[in-house]
Amino acid sequence: METVQTEGLEVVSEDDIRDLEPYRVLAEDGSPLREPSVPTEFLKKLYADMVLARRFDERAVLLSSVREIGTYAPHMGQEATQVGIVRALAPSDWFVPMYRDNGAMITMGMPMESLLRYWGGDEWGLHVPENLKMLPFAIPVGTQIPHAAGLAMAQKLGRTGGAVVVTVGDGGTSKGDFHEGLNFAGVFGLPLVVGVENNQYAISLPRSMQTHSKTIAQKALAYGVAGIMVDGNDVVASYEATRLALKLAREGRPVLVEYVTYRRSYHTTAELVSHKLQPEEEMSAWERRDPILRVEKYLMSKGALTQEEKEAIYDEANRRVKEAVERFRSAKPADPLDIFRYMYSKPTPNLVEEAYEAFGDAASALAQNNLDEADEQLGVEGKTVEVNIRNAMNLTLRQEMERDPRILVYGEDVARNGGVFQVTRGLLERFGERVFDTPLAEVSIAGVFVGLAVGGYIPVAEFQFDGFTLPAYDQIFNHIARYRNRTRGRYPMRGVIRFPYGAVHSLEHHSDSPETYFAHTPGLKVVVPSNPYDAKGLLASALRCEDPVVFMEPKRLYDAPKMAVPEEEYTLPIGKAKVVREGDDVTVVSYGAMLHVALEGSKGFSAEVIDLRTLSPLDTKTIVSSVEKTGRLVIVHEAPRNLGLGAEVAAQVSDKAIFSLKAPIKRVTSYDIVNPLAKLEDHNIPSPKRVEMAIRQTLSY
Repeated sequence: METVQTEGLEVVSEDDIRDLEPYRVLAEDGSPLREPSVPTEFLKKLYADMVLARRFDERAVLLSSVREIGTYAPHMGQEATQVGIVRALAPSDWFVPMYRDNGAMITMGMPMESLLRYWGGDEWGLHVPENLKMLPFAIPVGTQIPHAAGLAMAQKLGRTGGAVVVTVGDGGTSKGDFHEGLNFAGVFGLPLVVGVENNQYAISLPRSMQTHSKTIAQKALAYGVAGIMVDGNDVVASYEATRLALKLAREGRPVLVEYVTYRRSYHTTAELVSHKLQPEEEMSAWERRDPILRVEKYLMSKGALTQEEKEAIYDEANRRVKEAVERFRSAKPADPLDIFRYMYSKPTPNLVEEAYEAFGDAASALAQNNLDEADEQLGVEGKTVEVNIRNAMNLTLRQEMERDPRILVYGEDVARNGGVFQVTRGLLERFGERVFDTPLAEVSIAGVFVGLAVGGYIPVAEFQFDGFTLPAYDQIFNHIARYRNRTRGRYPMRGVIRFPYGAVHSLEHHSDSPETYFAHTPGLKVVVPSNPYDAKGLLASALRCEDPVVFMEPKRLYDAPKMAVPEEEYTLPIGKAKVVREGDDVTVVSYGAMLHVALEGSKGFSAEVIDLRTLSPLDTKTIVSSVEKTGRLVIVHEAPRNLGLGAEVAAQVSDKAIFSLKAPIKRVTSYDIVNPLAKLEDHNIPSPKRVEMAIRQTLSY
């Protein structure tokens, strides 16, 4: 048997953590275990809130069963948790709900008819009234926690004195977003309360399938934050625990609160099996712990609630729910043009084209708001400086941060180290807390972006390498890109996502070209500069853009030869390509580092070379105009060929200039393989020779 030396070695285990019992004020039968800290009239208000939440829930389930609304997520049994949380909030605090928090949102002030509109399939239902400090809920489980961390960071930076409460179910505690969000909050000491509505089930899976720890609250220790465990069916205890958590959070001590409750209905009305898997004895036991009956018994035992008052509270709840249903049924149908209206600050040319395709002349309302060229270039006369792309971007960040105090720069190693490619060098010394390093956690870097933008800042999030953006793609695709549309324009997600891309004889995951993922994502604008002049002007435009911009920086050009650029501020239009060399016989389209390959490979031909500069929205007009002149098209990009950007360029030209083509369109790309390591990389990446061959083929057709 192997002998292991253990002297002096300590092993930390569950046995070292003391057992926690949920804090409660009222026993299951309503008898007080300790005197409630809240006035009786306030407790009656909490009782009425829970009754209203229950009545709404019951009616929504009924409406879903007759298909008057779609899938609905019931909250029956969780009313005490949801009401207790919301009533503990101060006017300066924010609430970030989960999708089952209908009762909490109603208590917050969200119109019930709005929730019915959402569950009935109308995005306007998630348009939060301007007077409420609340975000719309997120459907992807747990992804809202980094949003709340970013919003809490905004409160801290803005010295608002406010805190943020975000809720999640016990199933969501298994998600990476949960861990990254809590870790981020702990590192920065954010005014954040993460409330876990532990209703014992994630669809059909019991809590034991989510974690092996005795409690969820004890997970707080791993993140250096405070932990509280409370009886989530006791509205007084839930209220008091949340008040304490908010106090600690405002003092710079984030808190994880576990509200122990129970889901007494379906996961959703579209999934009716899991509820039947819950043991009958368990369900009966939790039914006896009903949060509404518990308070009702206490109030009646104190003589503070008569039968007549109880009936009046139920009658009032029924009346309000009935009227909300009537308003929902009589609501004006959403304008079909809304599907195009809220994707960007101004509809892009391709969206206007698609709107006309879908709705004919009715789309003219969108066309009036469209700008073909996103920004007019500002004056660029005066002193110039010799810079490479790295220096040009650093200069732009300095100038724009001086101009706009809302701009924040953050990410891994961007502050003290100045970024792995030194693009942010010196910004920390000049701008202090507006430049900060983050944990090595791409999901939270992207998720925090959402909260910072909601909080009024313009986040500039740096990802160190192309391959590391994919863990963050969930947040970028599901939230950053969609938030303007989801909130019907209230929260536009203004900001920039930066990362270096492309092959440069480096390691795996450090040499990818993932632009197609982002260009294919509605709601994003995607920019790729090919020289210092464009890098400086396009980054300035991106920082001033009202939409989220993905700014991809070609690694192999960071140290490319310097060029003279105007020292003063200037912008270049996002969405506008540039003809960098005129010609008559063939059009060559490229961008980023491959533009220089295209220029080299097209020497000796009368080739018109176009630098796209913006991949989304694509400047189809410039491309088509050139092809109508030359009759031939070669597309060069570093990403794999299959479904790459070249396929879209080819499709657009085929659609709009098919009769101008004298030869088939050629694509010069990387092959449909994983980019090899350094020894074989050059066999995959487009070369001037491959570009020359493609041009000769199309000219000889």
